Amino acid sequence: MTRTRSIRAILLPVLIVTGGLAAALVLVISRPTPERVATPRLAPMVSTKVLLPRTTPLMVEGTGTVRPTSEITLSAEVGGRVVMVSPELARGGSFSSGDTLLKLDNRSYQNAVSIARAEVEQRRVDVALAAQNQDIAQREYELLRRRLGSDAPADTSLAAQLARQQPQYEAAEASLHRAEAQLADAELSLTRSVLVAPFSGRVRSESVDVGQFISPGQAVAEIYGTDAVEVDISLSTRQAALVDDLWNETGADRISATVRADFGGTWYDWEGFVEHASGALDETTRTVEIVIRVPSPFNAVDERPPLLIGSYVRADIVGRAMEAHYAVPRGALRDGPAVWVVTDEQTLMTRPVRVIQEIQDTVFIQADMASASRIVMSALPVMTEGMKVRFEGSDDPNSRTELGTDGGTRPGELTTSDSMAISGGGQ
Repeated sequence: MTRTRSIRAILLPVLIVTGGLAAALVLVISRPTPERVATPRLAPMVSTKVLLPRTTPLMVEGTGTVRPTSEITLSAEVGGRVVMVSPELARGGSFSSGDTLLKLDNRSYQNAVSIARAEVEQRRVDVALAAQNQDIAQREYELLRRRLGSDAPADTSLAAQLARQQPQYEAAEASLHRAEAQLADAELSLTRSVLVAPFSGRVRSESVDVGQFISPGQAVAEIYGTDAVEVDISLSTRQAALVDDLWNETGADRISATVRADFGGTWYDWEGFVEHASGALDETTRTVEIVIRVPSPFNAVDERPPLLIGSYVRADIVGRAMEAHYAVPRGALRDGPAVWVVTDEQTLMTRPVRVIQEIQDTVFIQADMASASRIVMSALPVMTEGMKVRFEGSDDPNSRTELGTDGGTRPGELTTSDSMAISGGGQ
């Protein structure tokens, strides 16, 4: 009895497992054959940008620092004690051309003028006396010649001239001229005791006060003009070549320029023009130096701040008028140089380009963009001529590819290796 139970315990699990396997085999053999369905695969997506031709003149960009057109050290031409200082002769003060900035004690200069005037009057009397004496001496000389009955020409020797009082008269005239020159010097020194602004401007620094004695030539202030400012810009030869008439000596056609400066986080514009360009390359930077003049930089327009001296600015110079050209991001430019474009059939194609200008992240090019107005911005691991692509908004059914029922590829579809490569993603 015990042995029968042991055999039953062993055979029962074996029979259960064998039955399950048999049932599973029947289910597998009797399963229906699935229908093969073609799996659609989309062409890779690329980022594109529509190119519009540009016909406006190129803008040549440069940077520089604002400096005054006129900046001088104001000095006294004569010495003396300061008796008046204008309130505008202070750091940051503004003044107009002809304003009185400083006065010196001029009493000694007034006395010098009076003495020089008296000297002139005395010398005028001496000239009148010398003229009278010369007239008398000349008549006496002529009477003497008639008595002697001489037909010889007049004696021109020094003795004869002295007899006629000619040198004496010339000496008196010379003394008068010297006295008049001394009077002019005295009057000039008197006017120089008043320091007058030579142009409209502002004070950068000053070092003078009432009661101070200053010597001739002593600096009293540093001032700069405000009628206009200048900006020195360095351009490469490639940039300079884009500006027509840059070295025009006639100055009839001024090249327009716009100067931009940041003030408190806001950019403001000032209109100017190219004043002149250097006739030589900088030996260190190999660039062309040009000067942009900005008139009236301190005039308030629409709450615009003044164009401060020392400001770091950007300048846009109106360049050459070009034929139709395009502005593309630097990242879209490929080696060659060339760009990838999407044709009307939504296929990739390269277009050779000519780079005419580069400004920061923008490249200006000339190229034949017929039948291809979209430029490819993104980069795929695999990009080939004629490759089908999609872009945002495209609905061309030809941009889809399908796998055949036999597992092969249909004409125009991507191969397995291309598919695996593209599945890695684009940039």
